Amino acid sequence: MSAEQAPVEVPAADAPVAEAEPAPVAEEAPAAETAPAEPLFYYTLESCDGKEVKISSEAVKQSKTLNDLVWNLHGGAEMDESIPMDNITHPTLIKVVEFCEHHKGEPIPVDDGSVPKKVTITEWDEEFFKMDDMELFHLVLAANYLDIKQLMNYACKKVAQMAMGKSPEELRAIFMIPTDEEIEAAEKAAEKEEVARQVAYNLAEINRKIKEMEQADAAAAASRAKEAAAAGAEELIAGVKEAS
Repeated sequence: MSAEQAPVEVPAADAPVAEAEPAPVAEEAPAAETAPAEPLFYYTLESCDGKEVKISSEAVKQSKTLNDLVWNLHGGAEMDESIPMDNITHPTLIKVVEFCEHHKGEPIPVDDGSVPKKVTITEWDEEFFKMDDMELFHLVLAANYLDIKQLMNYACKKVAQMAMGKSPEELRAIFMIPTDEEIEAAEKAAEKEEVARQVAYNLAEINRKIKEMEQADAAAAASRAKEAAAAGAEELIAGVKEAS
């Protein structure tokens, strides 16, 4: 005998079909508010030869020296007066500003000395550093003076590449580094110059003292002559009175 099967209910053809409920739609998260961009303005830098170069308020952040200066003086606000760059010539200052403007907004390299630097120079910077040895030398000095870490890293790597295969004498000539003999000769010349200045100062002091003494003697002589003249006049008046 076969097992009885439970009857299966088949819906009638005209029975209404239940509609599926729509899946709940996730509410969109509110868009995050973006901070307003800082207004861009320009500072004026004046080179040591008296020429001005403009640099944007964003690019100036690449230089710790300049950034600290504008914040300490004006709280990072605009400045009417120019900022003197006493040690940087106009051509070098133009290159410095060009570099900072290109790299503005980029993070400043951290120089903690814990990991050896592996500097990779980008294609744009390779083109930027196509300059002669003296231009590179002045750029290194400017990067160090203005504390522009990225420029200093790239410039030092270019100096290292340039120095490869060159003798110490060639490097001394390129960067005008004096020899020990030249340094000693310069020190001796400076000592002689200092002695000469001291002698000249002493002679000037002696001459000044002599003039003061001469003036004092002349004043004393004039005073004595005046006193003698006054005494003679008194005697003359007394004689006239006696005669009368």
